[in-house]
Amino acid sequence: MNYRLIVKDQATQDLRQLANYILVNGNKDIAVKFLSAAEITFEQLVKTPGMGKVTQLVVSRLGEIRQWRIKDFKEYFIFYRIADANVEILRVLHGARDLADILNKLDEEI
Repeated sequence: MNYRLIVKDQATQDLRQLANYILVNGNKDIAVKFLSAAEITFEQLVKTPGMGKVTQLVVSRLGEIRQWRIKDFKEYFIFYRIADANVEILRVLHGARDLADILNKLDEEI
């Protein structure tokens, strides 16, 4: 089955904020590498959407929410769901955040 990638607005905002934080506190090359790694990981998820594990952090009316780490950036998690023929990227978050609290607001955001 061919899946289509959908990156939700909040996930796009997450990526921008995270890349900006890396840029300000690290360097430009790492920020660019982060964005590229996120894109590569998104493409992997479209090819094999079931590779992420079902997160136990949230129960959502959206159904099963999965998580997967960004390639080469193991502290950063992609939260997504498989809906029909789509892989929907819902959030991209650093693992040090209060993930359960943030993810419990998914139903309000979508």
